Amino acid sequence: MLAGLSIPARFVRGTVIAELGLFFVGAYYLKVWRRLGRSPQPPVAPGPPFPPEELPWPELRFLQVGISVSVVLFMLAAAADGGGDWVTALSRSLMGVCAALCFAMFAAGFISLFYLWKELVLQLRKASIRSLLLFFPIAICWLLIGLAAMVFLGKILGNIPMVPEGAKREALWTLLGITFYGLWAGRSHAALVLRVILMVLFSSIMVVAVGFAYWWIVAQTTLLLVAFLSAIGALNAAFYSRWVRARALRNNWTDVTQADDGAV
Repeated sequence: MLAGLSIPARFVRGTVIAELGLFFVGAYYLKVWRRLGRSPQPPVAPGPPFPPEELPWPELRFLQVGISVSVVLFMLAAAADGGGDWVTALSRSLMGVCAALCFAMFAAGFISLFYLWKELVLQLRKASIRSLLLFFPIAICWLLIGLAAMVFLGKILGNIPMVPEGAKREALWTLLGITFYGLWAGRSHAALVLRVILMVLFSSIMVVAVGFAYWWIVAQTTLLLVAFLSAIGALNAAFYSRWVRARALRNNWTDVTQADDGAV
């Protein structure tokens, strides 16, 4: 299968390991997917016999196994072409771990963007285009005011010598988090338009960053190796998005419902 493809000789073993690992991880998740799809969902009892944190959570356990195997495959694929030098193999295996962490970071970001866009599209369907166009200049003004306020606050905190640098960064990040939460919770048309602008900006930054990262990694290794490893990571991301995230949201919703019933 690999004979007709242009693969540098120094990455042949790693590419073969990545290909075989893709088949192995794919077969594992296919088996797990079928098992979870066949098993009926247990009814939610009004009073569970044990605390929610002790509830069996097979989806998370399956994901942990898949991620562990995938990280090992990343390490083996990176270290396979070390040329027999254990120092080189060790350094390349560490690079494989770094590659797995980078993929997990970008995968988490894209999964979050996907669900944020999904929620945003539902909000846009309820709003009229005329209202969005009418409030577009107001949203731009609020964006400029927010940026100017953040810059002004950063300069003020930077000129206070008695405040530690760590406290300054924490204050800025806290304020930024509160601002984004208030923006996303807002129900005005201006807030909706501003959310669209920020989502387009963040999505563009993510796409450009991932594109540049892949261009650099492919230039340093080979396209087929990167494609196989990316497919392995994508299987973990798909399983998390379909099963683990849904189970976590269902458990949180059950906990909130039981807390409300207990308060009543």
